[in-house]
Amino acid sequence: MSSFTHILSEDLIFSLIDHVCDMVVGVEKIIGIYDHLEKGELCGITMQYTNHRLQEHRMNLAGLSESLTALRNTNNKHRWLQKSQLPFDTADSSQKQLNIFDESKHLTLLITLPGSKRLEKDILIIYFKDQFNTFGVQHQNSPLSTENKTIIAHLLSGSIHSFCKLYWKENERLQLFANKTKRILEQQRIDNLTDTRKRELEDFICSWANTFLAECSDSEDVNYVYSESALEKIKKYSGEFKHLENALKEAISYTKTIVTSVTKIIQAEYIELFTNENNENVLHDSQTTPRNLTARQQRVFDYLNRLEAAAIDTDRNDQKLTGRNIGLAMKPQSVSAPALSDFISKNRESINTLFLKYPESWSFVKNNFRTIINVTANGNQQARKWA
Repeated sequence: MSSFTHILSEDLIFSLIDHVCDMVVGVEKIIGIYDHLEKGELCGITMQYTNHRLQEHRMNLAGLSESLTALRNTNNKHRWLQKSQLPFDTADSSQKQLNIFDESKHLTLLITLPGSKRLEKDILIIYFKDQFNTFGVQHQNSPLSTENKTIIAHLLSGSIHSFCKLYWKENERLQLFANKTKRILEQQRIDNLTDTRKRELEDFICSWANTFLAECSDSEDVNYVYSESALEKIKKYSGEFKHLENALKEAISYTKTIVTSVTKIIQAEYIELFTNENNENVLHDSQTTPRNLTARQQRVFDYLNRLEAAAIDTDRNDQKLTGRNIGLAMKPQSVSAPALSDFISKNRESINTLFLKYPESWSFVKNNFRTIINVTANGNQQARKWA
């Protein structure tokens, strides 16, 4: 199984809590303690019954990391505890010598979660009511025996571990599907598919994009639509779906900000399609393949591609789009601001020729980098920043 399947995501924590609540009766509350990979910090979620409803609360674990270490370092899959043994319950947290008669007070079940290679594991802590009905067996006023609790802990722990494995297996299946789709798209592009197969692929991408837009419209109660040019741009896209999805999300957000009419039309220029490969932004545009260029035009063409990537890198690093900043971001070798300005000035004619020949290319610098705007035929237009 792939390494990513060992990651316990926040979604999985919530799914596990729902699974436990569906499986047993008599749960008072459930706490999930896990390492948030994106935030790089220890997080906690509490789901507690309040007024017969399960309500979520985010936990503040400040100062509790050391106290939780002992709980998370256990080698056991499950363990029954008293509330006083947990750092969240301080009403009676004084250290006492436990004896065999205290077993009936152990109504809090700690379950370690599988998949982690770390010493400190992610955990679920399940609080049961003092008198609870579990798996359909009413215990009335008699406390659960040690044998009862061993069975309950074993069944719950086994079920949770199986649930995690099924969750990862499904994620892996989806990842395999996504990878296969990517390979199919790449192979179809390389093999120069027939018009019929190309239309099928384009229809599939457009159908997915329209479904995605409809979901956004429903969730935000806003009527979003694509312009014809936007659909044309989407159907020509070739790359990973996650990049297309991110580009559409940004375009939707941008449209919502600037379009005030009831029907919000997403224009093609709002959709910036790029991927991140080897830490460089590589623009995807069907018209950026040079054809019939002179040696000088080819040199300018390649320079504009480098300039476009550097400008996007600069913008995404929250830096001003100045000649100095963009020049420093140029790859594989940076250039000085004067050298950048001099190249653009000396090749003004070639630049305008290429802009006319490839109108959909280098959109970012054409609309946002003042030095380029000044040398174009429409240089007096106002620069505008894309979301």
